[in-house]
Amino acid sequence: MSMLERARRTADKTDRYLSEKEASLLLDTDLDVSRLSPEITEHEAYPALMSAIQAASADNRNVALLTSRIEALKEEGGELLKKVLDAIR
Repeated sequence: MSMLERARRTADKTDRYLSEKEASLLLDTDLDVSRLSPEITEHEAYPALMSAIQAASADNRNVALLTSRIEALKEEGGELLKKVLDAIR
């Protein structure tokens, strides 16, 4: 097993572990922002702020999806390039 493969497996394992921890933490957290700060939700700028946050979140998701697809394409492209080079030799 190559060092790169070991690094990828370790990163995947760590990502799974941390995502499980994050999910657990979120489930154990009871956060009611409107109860904690009612003057925030009633402020005139609140709808614009929420709209900006939602747009930024959607953009972040799109960037993450694009990054994931590029990584997958890079791996598939590398494998295909190796096959082509092997076929040429």
